[in-house]
Amino acid sequence: MSDLLIRGLDDAMYVKHWQTGQADPYPPDYDLPVLPDVWKDVIEPGDLDGDGVPELFVLAPNGALTLKPSKAYLGKKDWVGAGWQMYNKVFAPGDVTGDGRNDLMARTPSGDLYLYAGTGDISAPLAASVKVGWGYSMFDQVIGAGDMNGDGHGDVVARTPAGDLYFYAGTGNAAAPLEARVQIGSGWGGFNQILALDDSSGHVDLVARDVTGTLWMFPGDDKGGVATRVQLGTGWQGATLANSGGNPFFGKGELIGWDTTNTLNYYLNLGNGLFASRLLIDGDMSGYGLTKLSSASSMDNSSRWSTLTLVRSDGHLEIGGTDVGGGWNVMTALAGIGDLNNDGRGDLLARDSGGHLYLYPGTGTNGLGARTDIGTGWNAMDVLVGSGDVTGDGLPDLLARESATGHLWLYPGAQKAGFGTRVDIRGGWNVYTKIASPGDMNGDGLADLVGADADGVLWRYDADGAGKLHTKVKVGQGWNMHKALY
Repeated sequence: MSDLLIRGLDDAMYVKHWQTGQADPYPPDYDLPVLPDVWKDVIEPGDLDGDGVPELFVLAPNGALTLKPSKAYLGKKDWVGAGWQMYNKVFAPGDVTGDGRNDLMARTPSGDLYLYAGTGDISAPLAASVKVGWGYSMFDQVIGAGDMNGDGHGDVVARTPAGDLYFYAGTGNAAAPLEARVQIGSGWGGFNQILALDDSSGHVDLVARDVTGTLWMFPGDDKGGVATRVQLGTGWQGATLANSGGNPFFGKGELIGWDTTNTLNYYLNLGNGLFASRLLIDGDMSGYGLTKLSSASSMDNSSRWSTLTLVRSDGHLEIGGTDVGGGWNVMTALAGIGDLNNDGRGDLLARDSGGHLYLYPGTGTNGLGARTDIGTGWNAMDVLVGSGDVTGDGLPDLLARESATGHLWLYPGAQKAGFGTRVDIRGGWNVYTKIASPGDMNGDGLADLVGADADGVLWRYDADGAGKLHTKVKVGQGWNMHKALY
């Protein structure tokens, strides 16, 4: 089986070499130093220039796509393209155009599919984009599969949230590179990451990780389908697998707790629905004179981790330790929403005492641009949570609890300074004294939610990718030691 690139809990990328009888994921074989410090996704297009060695595409949170040449040590330079934040998924299907060069494909949040034909020249590796399909928003996983049916053309595999698996055969025709889909499986909803790998005999297999962290291989049948699965190993729940079909997740991966002694604690997501043991951030926050606090998603493009955002008693706002100005004591709530306006930078939401909600676009360096008034009436909500992507379209969403009814509302992101039509998730959320989103807790790329009740029990609600939440799961107890969670 070909090598597997893994992103670990330490945020480093590793290469896993498969050997007979070797299926344990950790420790990885070696660190991969070619990648930048901060990145959102890694795409493996194969050999783009015909030198026999594969290249890598690296997608940054600001939308920059960088080609890392295989022989950079010989003086080959990186190619960088901008504007790729318009897509929620970029993947490498192999050669779908039939010219012997590997191609790239990308999907927008609305489901349109674009082809970037390979040129064979790594100094300008991709031709201009061409729209070649639509309706692909129905899939929560889209996988560049390589040649699964043995006809010499690259193929695509896609899964629906309901667990149906489809095969799109490559045609070798750039104008219409994919044939009509054929269903090749059902019951795949239990896997949170799916990818394709070449095996030692030249066949393409599918590899899938289930919610328990078990890794499975489905041998390809050279007809676009797969055979009975074989277990590869366990303990993979903390890894993000390169080339997997879900939308890449960038931003929060932890929960911040502000306890009754004014101590800030940090809880890292383990990828299995649980948290690591708490770590101390600051032993005494009382000296800050805090009035409001938020753990914002990706306000600094030089760091993957969330940014601590606070309003001091003098009305000044600090983002990641940077004082961005005064006058913020008129705000009654803050929410780090992520990249709401789709410019590749994390943004901040703030509500004033009159109920107006404002978007402050981030600069990517812990700064803010001029605000936009999103609307009024937000005083009806007593909780605002910048949740990340709940709906599965790759855009950040907002969750808000209505204080009078206890209903939780979803405000879907819309690639602009505002939201789509809100959706009532369900009532009964007034049983929780604290609600927060720690990002993706179970490794499926979707942002999940936690709520602590009056007894101090913490419950997890996994997003289903369709704008709803799965049945709650108990995470732990003793969380009434915190007066707030972020």
